[in-house]
Amino acid sequence: MSLWTKTRQELDALVNRHFETPEYQDFFSVKLTPDRQKVIDLHYPHYIKSRRDCWGAAAVRARLDVKRAIWEHEKDELIFDKRLGAAHLTDEQMAEATDETNLLPAVRAVFFAWMHLATTRPWIESLMVNHITERKNNPAIVKGGGFTARYAHKKVADLGGTLESLDDNTKVHMVADEDHSDMFEPIFDKYVTDERIAQAVVRAAHDSLDVDRAYRSALATAMMRIAGSRAA
Repeated sequence: MSLWTKTRQELDALVNRHFETPEYQDFFSVKLTPDRQKVIDLHYPHYIKSRRDCWGAAAVRARLDVKRAIWEHEKDELIFDKRLGAAHLTDEQMAEATDETNLLPAVRAVFFAWMHLATTRPWIESLMVNHITERKNNPAIVKGGGFTARYAHKKVADLGGTLESLDDNTKVHMVADEDHSDMFEPIFDKYVTDERIAQAVVRAAHDSLDVDRAYRSALATAMMRIAGSRAA
């Protein structure tokens, strides 16, 4: 068993446990209403912009082959994904992401925290800070489905409609992050060469997922303040 294979198993266990954390339990326990969905819709473009900013930060100090992989990854997000027939981030969403005046303060703090991790850690840790947020969305890794798939099913259960009626971006992300996650496997296999590096990337994953928990908690708290049944 290679060192990366061992490390990967630890990371896969970590992202599966992530869905059992109190913050995620709170997030998925809040019954969606149209007004509560607006909280998600308001923050989603800013979340996507934060991810793009942090992936760019990871590329700055990365090796050339790693930059190439990141650029390939970001083409789907910013330029064109053939599965969607467009970029994942639309021009309208990019325009919405420029106005931060209505963001929850806790969400703004989360974005600052992710950028801090992405810009202050060694490149391979910075890469993992970003990679782990998509690894938790990989349905081949997370038992019961990744975040987007779980949220899609919740949205249909709470608000009605069908999975087929959801927006194309949601449907693509239910499967896209399997490819986005897998494309960095050769990178980590190549560069996780000793136990020190392995421990560092696992620590980076923990730190990034802690930030993600804070993000979901901030959204859950805001939604709970809007009238409606809490039961999912």
